[in-house]
Amino acid sequence: MSEGEHTIISKIPRERLNQIAARKLTSLAVPVRLAADRETLEGELLFQGSVLHPATGAAIARARFSVEGHDRLRFTDPPLSALGPVPFYDAERLAALEQRVLDELGRRAALLQDLAARLRALRLEPGLDPDRLAVRAVVKTPGHAFEVFAGPDGLQVTRVAPVGGRPFDVPPSFRRLELARFEGPGELEAELSRAAPELEQLAAERPEPGAPAAAAGVEATPPPRNALTLAALAERFGGDAMLAPNAEVEILREFESGGTRYRFVATREVGTTFRGRVIGPSGDLWSERFELAAFAGPRQAVAAALGEEGAPARGVAAASGRAAPEPRAGEVWVMNVVVEAQGPDEVRYVGTDIDGRPYGAARVLKRPEFEAVFSHERGGWRLLVLVDQVHEGAVTYRQLDRLRQPIGAPRRMASSILMANFVPEAATA
Repeated sequence: MSEGEHTIISKIPRERLNQIAARKLTSLAVPVRLAADRETLEGELLFQGSVLHPATGAAIARARFSVEGHDRLRFTDPPLSALGPVPFYDAERLAALEQRVLDELGRRAALLQDLAARLRALRLEPGLDPDRLAVRAVVKTPGHAFEVFAGPDGLQVTRVAPVGGRPFDVPPSFRRLELARFEGPGELEAELSRAAPELEQLAAERPEPGAPAAAAGVEATPPPRNALTLAALAERFGGDAMLAPNAEVEILREFESGGTRYRFVATREVGTTFRGRVIGPSGDLWSERFELAAFAGPRQAVAAALGEEGAPARGVAAASGRAAPEPRAGEVWVMNVVVEAQGPDEVRYVGTDIDGRPYGAARVLKRPEFEAVFSHERGGWRLLVLVDQVHEGAVTYRQLDRLRQPIGAPRRMASSILMANFVPEAATA
């Protein structure tokens, strides 16, 4: 899009842009709706089976997206969220849009192969991160170990482990490094060593996850003046009015914590079973199915997703009667998975919560990859994670393979989410 076209588009009201985009997507048989912020257009693409995960080879059946402008969509879930915006307005059929996604994945796969070769030339051992669609490596110097990810924007430093010191995460604001500049491993090591003080300073200035929410609390915000509320419905129809058994229902509540707005969304699946989501500025913080009778409330769900002190150990449902142990650094935590189907090539499985109840959508992995990641013990399959750090209601953890070796990059989640879906391995002995 040229600068002049961008200026014209920016002057068109958001509502009109949404109308243009919705009309086009509807013509492609792609349903869309307004998101919880009542401004963003969102929807879901259903693929015909030809879109495969470039790292695992598993079929990607569907992908959620939000619309940018009037002619592009951006995927919100990994691995497709790692791609840039995909134009759709000039696509005549849905198959053409699906082919564009395939083309983007093909270009990313080729780029990752090139980046992996460049890292090997620097005497590093590259590994593919399946969610980021980036190549990961660890650069070791006499004083530090630097975790780096190579992607379309260059080389990103994500984590630093000083020798004899405490590891820390690097904020995304740190500049990207141009991989082509480094002709040998010594040059890259020297560059990172020089940057180490700056990286440590940036990490020290960055607020810890969950700290703003714990300090400021979670406060409900009033609904818009023209919103249809449950109170208005009850006033007109009475509190004993019934919903049709299979009617679609979506409940929205908005909250603010530490100057940031969050949205709670509960979508009815069937009867009294709902799918809940807590949405922040960068996407979902929590998503889980729950029963209405066990629901603790929207504010409690948001507080738990943010790791607020005093929030229930389980984000939305009351605990099953037993006290949930707090995670500690160095512990291995376990989540059991249920294998729904397995063949010679693929395994279809679904995770369970701490009470052994399946939740979330089923996933499919190639059988060798499934058996490399999941541990088969005590008659079932289990996912193991190692807790690296616990701080202010959040944990940093690493996934373990079946040989109990860390794989992939360290990740973060609210402690309450960990305790809702994992249990300490020591407690299962």
